[in-house]
Amino acid sequence: MNQSIPEKLKGKTYIDPRTDTGFKNLFASKDAIKDFVDGILHLKGDDQIKDLKYSFDEVIRFMVPKERKISLDAFATTNSNRFLNIEMQKADHGFFIDRTILYKAFLIIRGKQEMEETEEFKALSKEEKEYRRYEIPECISIWICDFELPQTMGNYIDEWAVYSRESLNKGKAEAIFPKNKYIMVNLTRFNKTADEVKDPVDIWLYVLKHAHEGKPLPDFGNDIVNEALNRIKIENLDKTTLTEAEREMTTKEEIACCLASAKIETRRETRHETKIEMVDAMLANGKLNDEEIAAISGFSKDDILKRKEILTKRR
Repeated sequence: MNQSIPEKLKGKTYIDPRTDTGFKNLFASKDAIKDFVDGILHLKGDDQIKDLKYSFDEVIRFMVPKERKISLDAFATTNSNRFLNIEMQKADHGFFIDRTILYKAFLIIRGKQEMEETEEFKALSKEEKEYRRYEIPECISIWICDFELPQTMGNYIDEWAVYSRESLNKGKAEAIFPKNKYIMVNLTRFNKTADEVKDPVDIWLYVLKHAHEGKPLPDFGNDIVNEALNRIKIENLDKTTLTEAEREMTTKEEIACCLASAKIETRRETRHETKIEMVDAMLANGKLNDEEIAAISGFSKDDILKRKEILTKRR
């Protein structure tokens, strides 16, 4: 084996496409992004993307009123003035939904600005420009989440949009503004085997979920995916890229450990609060003495006495 390969990557075929370096290398071509987006948006025939521009780590800045900025994992514009943001999200947090909304707000404003800079828009008459001053282009956010998304109700792909509550109540599930949508991918719920994978989207999701495991992935007959896999194949990468990939692997493991630790601590706190509630109930009932309550709850007798003092002061 090549001795320049970092220790954590030895024995593996690919770098992890769920990390920043792996994700950028996997989708580092127009064809790869087009194949993935055409599939996930169900674009067929003439509706498929003909051409696009893309960039990674695209920084968008606005004054609102102070300067705010966000960095998009992948930003793409298509020949049909469709604006796309593709995010690979490795860890959940309390304001994840807020983040998706904030990123979309920035994406919409960026799309609006770029639409008005097109030759087509500049060629419009003054009256037409005024008439279209509120028009915004189609803006789509695609979030690939490597954590559980309960909002997807157990499915691995869901689409969020703006709906009328009354229409939904009447059984009409039709977005009132289809140009603004979110495609949410719950990678943890994608459980198809290699034999079950058929369409391009499932192929890309299979790669994202399994490429880090070590073994070569099967040939799904998709040349674009095969080229992408070659871009994340360890034997094809330089030392700088491999070093960065290893560093990101370590960061990902640290994030996972922190999340696991936080969940454990939360469970401990919940159990402790439940025990306190149980002690309070037994003290209020008055049928058990302090020793019996201590034996049942696992608290010391001194803890029970302190709890009695607290409850007495509250009365």
